Amino acid sequence: MRAPVGGRIGDRRVSPGNLIPGGTSGSTTLLATIVSIDPIRFEFTFDEASFLRYQRLAKDGKDTASRDGSAPVKIKLIDEQDFGHEGRMDFVDNVIDRATGTIRGRAQFANPDGLFTPGMFANIRVPASIPYEALLVPDVAIGSEQARKYVLVVDAENVVRPKYVTLGDVSGGLRVVKDGLAPDDRVVVNGIARVRPGQKVTPQEEGAPPSSGKSANAG
Repeated sequence: MRAPVGGRIGDRRVSPGNLIPGGTSGSTTLLATIVSIDPIRFEFTFDEASFLRYQRLAKDGKDTASRDGSAPVKIKLIDEQDFGHEGRMDFVDNVIDRATGTIRGRAQFANPDGLFTPGMFANIRVPASIPYEALLVPDVAIGSEQARKYVLVVDAENVVRPKYVTLGDVSGGLRVVKDGLAPDDRVVVNGIARVRPGQKVTPQEEGAPPSSGKSANAG
């Protein structure tokens, strides 16, 4: 007997010589289970708000999580620290689950060494926007004032001033600043507890650390 699909087969459920029912009735006997290994598909769900954001981006020609297999995604397994496995989206369902408010997505990953096994759990990272250049500052430089976030900068007269910013994600220990900061701003990253807005300081400038992701223009 030859299976019409390839993959890895589990243990047999019956032995040669056993009598089994066949046909199309509901009493047919399961002989064995075959699962696809390479490539392997990862299924996940995301919330309705995220789905709407992707839909609006797609209408603007900025599809970041498409059905056609063009959007790159990454996963990490439960014993890994980084999202080191890259695949591509290949399916988004056509209906939102009304019970959970989520929609099902699927991504495909190459699995030549058989590391991924069906039924495994993993975390997935789906791009929230198209790639763009962004200002990055150390996350420790971010301060909070009630609901607002700010950084301390040193102006041309070496006086400390607060600048309120709009933040993005963390990338390699650096925080993305979407708005409120200019590329030539001098951000206070060390000795923050010893300075106050309006105080004159003698800054010691450091270069921005290298980034493997978005460009870093503030240090």
